[in-house]
Amino acid sequence: MLGRSLLLLLLAIGVFWLAASRLVRGPEVAPASVVVAPPERIAPSGPPAYNLLADIRVGTVDELQLLFDRVEHLLDRPLSEGEQPLVSLVLHGSEVEFFALRNYDKYKDVVDRAAKLAALGAVDISICRTQMETYGIQPDQVPGFLRQVPYGPGEVERLRNNGYVSM
Repeated sequence: MLGRSLLLLLLAIGVFWLAASRLVRGPEVAPASVVVAPPERIAPSGPPAYNLLADIRVGTVDELQLLFDRVEHLLDRPLSEGEQPLVSLVLHGSEVEFFALRNYDKYKDVVDRAAKLAALGAVDISICRTQMETYGIQPDQVPGFLRQVPYGPGEVERLRNNGYVSM
């Protein structure tokens, strides 16, 4: 009896896992060393069903890199000029320091990766001026690809009110 119950439980878990993977499956991403040609531009298949929002308050570069991994997993091609970014990121914690130009040498990898994702159209990145002031960062002391907003939590709320959903 226990063996049968265990078998049914494993079967149920397998079915659930398969269904869940089909619901959240994104494009398969090859390791960077395998990619030998730049991605093709493909005509958009239509607007996304929803916009994603990442309310960023991370403490480490590794946590931010993990988020970028998730965004890259969603990106199957560069987006054209008229398309919405896949994810709108709002930086409003200690991570604003990663993007201060004075810290570029220390955080070059994460800043360059963010710039690449922004250039591909995958992300729209907002940075909180209030937090910038807290860390002594002036508006002209962050990269130009960041969209500066007065107050990060207010920007998160604005995006939510405009139909964005948290990822």
